[in-house]
Amino acid sequence: MRRLIRSTALLGLGSAATVVAAILRAKVLAALLGPQGTGLLAQLSTLTAVLVPLATLGMGNGVTAMIADARARGDAFLVRRVRTTALTLSWLTGLALALVAALASPWLADLLYHDRAWRWVVLVGAATVPLSAIASLRVSILQGHEAVKAMAALNGIVAAAGIATIVPLAWFFGLRGAVAQLVVVGGVYVWASGRLVARHASPEPEKRHSWGNLIDRPLVRPLLRYGSSALLVGLAATLTVLILRSVLVSKLGLGPNGIYQVCIGISGLYMPLILNSITAIVWPQIAGQRNDEETTATMRQALRLGLLLMTGATGAMLAGAPIWIPLFYSNRFLPALDLLPIQFLGDYFRTVSWMCSIWLVPRNRLKPWVLYDVVYGVALLVTFALLVDRVGLKSAVIAYVVAHMSHAVLHYALARRALRFRFGPDNRRLLLASLALLLGLTLWTPRGILGVALGVASLTLWAALVVRPDEWRTVWRKGMRYLGGRESTSDGSLGPR
Repeated sequence: MRRLIRSTALLGLGSAATVVAAILRAKVLAALLGPQGTGLLAQLSTLTAVLVPLATLGMGNGVTAMIADARARGDAFLVRRVRTTALTLSWLTGLALALVAALASPWLADLLYHDRAWRWVVLVGAATVPLSAIASLRVSILQGHEAVKAMAALNGIVAAAGIATIVPLAWFFGLRGAVAQLVVVGGVYVWASGRLVARHASPEPEKRHSWGNLIDRPLVRPLLRYGSSALLVGLAATLTVLILRSVLVSKLGLGPNGIYQVCIGISGLYMPLILNSITAIVWPQIAGQRNDEETTATMRQALRLGLLLMTGATGAMLAGAPIWIPLFYSNRFLPALDLLPIQFLGDYFRTVSWMCSIWLVPRNRLKPWVLYDVVYGVALLVTFALLVDRVGLKSAVIAYVVAHMSHAVLHYALARRALRFRFGPDNRRLLLASLALLLGLTLWTPRGILGVALGVASLTLWAALVVRPDEWRTVWRKGMRYLGGRESTSDGSLGPR
């Protein structure tokens, strides 16, 4: 468990720069472009979130799992062939998709913005697709090699590029500069990921003489098998969001879509930081485990760490929301205060479902992984469709909660049946206390200084109830180690008793 905490902390520190860059970008866009410009760029991000997984053919999870398995067996040749085959397929698919998106840009602008004048935005977004796809696959390669430091370094490099470019481009060129910045950062991302893969995951690069040498045909089928499952899972989420946001723009306009972006943007910052950092360590561990007892113990540790981090982060953000929304966005985005508590409640169920399903890909249980994500998409869209005319913008976050709640129930039931997974007494107390805190902040959201003080008091009480003394000691030792640069010599754990 100490290794999980240490690796998660390292990735988290490396991602801190990414969070800073995203916050700066959000502030610049909010100040210069307002809710309408923010909503327009949010639609573009949703489109690329659909196209980039298609360009990778969904192979990311399969690449990670196959490389981790090959490394566990000491098969360096297979590791290299998986890497080369996946990257070649993704380059070909990404370039083809970029061309198709460019040709279809008038119709895509109609779908996203209901106005073909924004066709140029779609064209620029299309150029980022192959760049982001290749960089994403390279991150999966690093993850399969458990190259945690390299992944943290990559986060820092990309964040530095974002910070260095967003202010001048958006200041001097407005919306056009903000859109062009996506291509600049994409170029840095693909360059830096290539350098890091060459250094940390390519000790013996092979010669390439032909397309036949670049694509190992026997590997295509297993990669695409993983990929087809991942694509269905990814598209169930991204297409759902694309449809939802397009309906929001149609019914309410780009401005409310920009307000909703506060919720999506914040969740998109801290949730991947927590979930992906834990998954990067847990997946290779589960892939190498040969019995259910080891796997369930790892899942309980991951669940506990994920919930502690998620609830601590959401509690702090809700307590300080009246301060940081005007600071990091602007006063025009304060209506997001009505949405954020519900969005964070959805993040709670998202964390539970993620950790209850974290064993599926390493154990090659792909059918339920795909099926339950389709159920998630259907639940979200049906709930949204039933509520949007009644409650407006709030219907999007309510649907998010309902969909992730159903997801969590399904995945927990499967893990309990297949692995005999149990939360454990400490985790049950953590689950109940975290839910109570988030429900309380949903019913009574801080909106002034008094509310901020009461929110902080509630968060402190939650921490006192759920964080064990040995966990406080572990956090203290880790903090002193990072601040003082000294190794800790005492043992500590965060695993459930």
